[in-house]
Amino acid sequence: MKTIFITVYDGDVEKNILQSKVFHTLKQAGIRIVLLIKNGIGHNYRRYADENVIVEELPASSCFSEKFFYWIGWNVLPTQSIYLRRHRSYKLHRNWLRFKFGEILGMCGKSRAFRQWLRWLYVRIPDNYGEYLFERYKPGLLFAPSMFSFEDGRLLRMAKKKGVRTITMSKSWDVLTNKAFTKVLADKILVQNALIRDAAIRLGDYAPERVEVVGFVQFDFVADPSLLLPREKFFENIGADPKKKLILYSMSGDWKNPYDDEVVQGIHIAIEKGKVFPAQILTRFHPKYSSKVERLELPFLIKYRPCESGEQVESFDSSASRVYPFTFRAEDFVDLANMLYHSNVTINTMSSITLDAIAFDKPVILISHDGMNRSLPYFDSLRQFYDEDHYRVIMENHCTKVSYRMEDTIEAINAYLADPSLDVEGRAYIREHVLYKLDGNSGARIAEAVLRSLG
Repeated sequence: MKTIFITVYDGDVEKNILQSKVFHTLKQAGIRIVLLIKNGIGHNYRRYADENVIVEELPASSCFSEKFFYWIGWNVLPTQSIYLRRHRSYKLHRNWLRFKFGEILGMCGKSRAFRQWLRWLYVRIPDNYGEYLFERYKPGLLFAPSMFSFEDGRLLRMAKKKGVRTITMSKSWDVLTNKAFTKVLADKILVQNALIRDAAIRLGDYAPERVEVVGFVQFDFVADPSLLLPREKFFENIGADPKKKLILYSMSGDWKNPYDDEVVQGIHIAIEKGKVFPAQILTRFHPKYSSKVERLELPFLIKYRPCESGEQVESFDSSASRVYPFTFRAEDFVDLANMLYHSNVTINTMSSITLDAIAFDKPVILISHDGMNRSLPYFDSLRQFYDEDHYRVIMENHCTKVSYRMEDTIEAINAYLADPSLDVEGRAYIREHVLYKLDGNSGARIAEAVLRSLG
């Protein structure tokens, strides 16, 4: 029986792979699947085990060389996103030498030869991480859907040493420009759209024939009307008033927007004073990050935290120092689908939830002001986030309203509540050119690509 290794780094991978058509299709193919779970969270995934599915918890993966290459890896990406991230890191650590060395790496990273040299160096680090698993199961393929995690990097390196075929994918639309230097080139990389395909070729140094566009598996649920509840039933479930408009405010977490609580209060005040159509605010927290909004108690505020979360742990993949490990449940998909479908307007700060909202053709307001109209320098302000590479397509195609003052936010809410068809052409462009295909079959396409790679 042929065997596939699938690495599971966090709840996002679980959502996109294990709780989608990817896993379902692979299981039906009559192969053995070994799930390689990040150390410390294996107990959350035992429920996936069955006759042909084995769950193995990986050893701890953090070590000096991985931390060192992770830091080098994101600094070496020659993108605007990394230029901004480097400044945010300097603001946090105030380490001038580290900042300057990062700048030098960024300049060197413009050279394909330098990037290739770094890969050559990385694969020659002595390491037996996971070797016993390769010896025990003799896999025909390693599928690493996170790509930039310590586990995926070390296992991709081991697979290359063992002559095992490899396939990876961009975990999200910002990975190749903001997070992941491709330390190990897999035999194939799966991407969500043509823009990410171009980044995989230009920055990831993949040959065009090794890149396959499959779509966003996380939007497959958009094509499933069975998830949707009647408005009255959904509003009853969340404790909302069906006679009022629903404003869905998606939190990115305090690490990105520490002023969300002020903006929420500002909207709430406008509702109380009748400056906004009769409405209520549903705040959906990011499953990975904490937010001060969780401490607010307001009459027209409904709070919702998705997913089962554990105690916060140290983070290496964002500006947040600590994050919640989380796992998605079936009801989380139902709740997200209904929140988007039944909302009248959505609000966020430079989040991928913009794509979720546009998939449902919902108006989007992007917060680009620092709380109640602070005037902060560029590198201290939320304005910088909207200059990141992956968000350029959103900013250039008039598919949202960008708010630079608290007054702009209130005006945008009222405009969209009065006429939700505003910016409909821009949203249609994003659905066609960014979301690729909303046919509910991205998961199936991923599984088919994995099976072809297995041979």
